[in-house]
Amino acid sequence: MYFDFKIPAPIIFGVGAISVLGEKVKGFGCKKILIVTEKPIEDAGIVAYATRSLDAADIGYAIYNGVVADPHDALIDEAYAVAKREGCDGVVGIGGGSSLDAAKATSILFEKPGPAKQYINAVPIFIDTKTPLVLVPTTAGTGSECTTVAVISRPEMNGKWSVWVNSTLAIVDPELTLSVPKSVTATTGLDALAHSMEGMTTVLTNVHSDLFAVAAIEKIFKYLPICCDDPGNIEARTQMAMAANFGGLAFTCPLVHVGHALADAMSVHLHTPHGYNCALALPEAMCVIAPGSPDRIRTIAKAIGLSLTGKESPEELGKMVADAIRGLMRKVGIKTLKEMGIDRGEFLTLAADAAGNFLATLCPVKIDEPLAEKLLAGMYDNY
Repeated sequence: MYFDFKIPAPIIFGVGAISVLGEKVKGFGCKKILIVTEKPIEDAGIVAYATRSLDAADIGYAIYNGVVADPHDALIDEAYAVAKREGCDGVVGIGGGSSLDAAKATSILFEKPGPAKQYINAVPIFIDTKTPLVLVPTTAGTGSECTTVAVISRPEMNGKWSVWVNSTLAIVDPELTLSVPKSVTATTGLDALAHSMEGMTTVLTNVHSDLFAVAAIEKIFKYLPICCDDPGNIEARTQMAMAANFGGLAFTCPLVHVGHALADAMSVHLHTPHGYNCALALPEAMCVIAPGSPDRIRTIAKAIGLSLTGKESPEELGKMVADAIRGLMRKVGIKTLKEMGIDRGEFLTLAADAAGNFLATLCPVKIDEPLAEKLLAGMYDNY
């Protein structure tokens, strides 16, 4: 047996790291950059950190700020139209996972004709892109800056599909996360937790990814509540930025499984935040895989800091891990599905979409529609 582990691009990490953006982009031979972001990110002054660095390096830029949650393929076409009109020769994504995924997908069109939807498929394909692409996260959650995957909605197909691309550099500056609201801090942090726990329990696990996953789990349980209660705590923000980055590295090769399949179905039909969806699904995912993955569930339990006797059954370990996740969710203010105004009967109808998701095939337990419905019921009833 052999393992496949890779880091898609170099990572620059630390408070103030955004200041090197201009010199790095210049080193890639770029003259004018397309910045792909969300309007609230620009309005909050975060994009200005990047433009100051670009100005200092005499790099031009155009800004596309039309990214929305769960970006759709037509949005990618819009972003590239700006790049083409402005004569851009590289891309910088600034924001949460939606902005970074949109930037990744936009980079494809610099070399290949649109529309973007022809590259966004239910079973992802890899596009060997060469356009310089720099990814700058402003949340501690998705880890998208260090993965190859871009998740893009295909509204006409009623799905969230993916494409794999190259990236050139990740710049992770914890200072850019200081203004993130508590609710977003909580859901994005739990998204990173889902990446870590699912990444080390897929059918494609590897020992290198496991190291990042365990480190991320330890940090998230310790520092996420601090970030929510004391948002200006730069040490906690730094540790969470690192945890999210580790979470991205933890799943970039093994990917994720049924928790994200359930979460994607929620995104498409209910339009609830991705991190929220992943948080609700994660305890159920850990319970369902526990009987077949006892050693990995035990490792996760130890990373959480649970007290173990060594005599716990796999089912008991799964329940302990699930209960700890739910406890963290309550601590950071995650609402129940009922509190979100979601009807239980309607919620269970998502089973077919979840079971049919490519990611469900990476779960060590076969996910059919009845099991997906059982997991959805658990998400509704157990939290």
